[in-house]
Amino acid sequence: MPAAFITGATGFLGRHIVDVLREQGWTIYALVRNEDRARKLIGDGITFVQGDLLHVTACKNQLPAGINCIFHVAADTSTWKKDASQQAAINIGGTESMLQLCQELKADRFVHVSSTSVYGIHEDTVTEASERKGIYSWVSYARTKAIAERRVLDAVSRGIDAVILNPTHIVGRYDDHNWSRMIQMLNEGTLPGVPPGAGNFANGRAVAEAIVTAFTKGQKGENYILGGPYATMREFLSLAAQELGKPAPGKPTPAIMLKVLSRLLSVVSAITGKRPMITPEEAYFAAETVAASCEKAVAELDYREVPLEQSVKESIEYLREQGRL
Repeated sequence: MPAAFITGATGFLGRHIVDVLREQGWTIYALVRNEDRARKLIGDGITFVQGDLLHVTACKNQLPAGINCIFHVAADTSTWKKDASQQAAINIGGTESMLQLCQELKADRFVHVSSTSVYGIHEDTVTEASERKGIYSWVSYARTKAIAERRVLDAVSRGIDAVILNPTHIVGRYDDHNWSRMIQMLNEGTLPGVPPGAGNFANGRAVAEAIVTAFTKGQKGENYILGGPYATMREFLSLAAQELGKPAPGKPTPAIMLKVLSRLLSVVSAITGKRPMITPEEAYFAAETVAASCEKAVAELDYREVPLEQSVKESIEYLREQGRL
């Protein structure tokens, strides 16, 4: 049986990846900070390696020789500039630490989970050949993920066998705080407005399947965009409203209003020290309109695009199971 070492196993996407690895018979080692919490989320049958992403080489003695693949999924997804220094440490420093471990363990392959945010805003459909504008972004998440990708590609030039996956928006089961927040607010009638942006919505399980497939079918040093149906934020919320039996959302809030409001709230935040209801970074992502193609992943990784209706339904079913709706 192949052996995997995974970071971010208790997260939204990580839990899907663990499911796929289990089903395929992998031996799984997972880096966690709290073993008891991790066991409650993802169950037994996994060897938990308690440690720190930034000092993961210290955990080397807890891992066997012959790790076949390192799946680096963990990331800081904060959208508040106050977290920027910590975000850089985790997204960049954590990736460097994992690459070092990969080299020391002589793992067969390093599968790095990035994001389409590294490409930034493009008028044309984004493909793997598009310019990575995120490296110049004022948004810490986009910039740090783009820098982390560069570290991976630098490692490839030094001989590490790595593949990079770039998911778009991800929807589905196990979502506790991403798109599920909007679904919960929609259900409660507390959604402050409809975001004006649009993008591709990928299914969590389908993304995980492609990430695991990248171990055997991904090409060294290559990027693969993992997307899905293109929809506006209003269309996404309308599907959620239909599934919840709630009224359809109204018209989108103009982007300029969101951006101005977020700036005003940031001024108040600077005085109070509290996180604003909407940060400038969140306003940026809410107004973002980007289309991305996943043709390469479909052709090379057997990636499957899942109807957005199904992904929304899976997300809502999970929230109901958790008693959060």
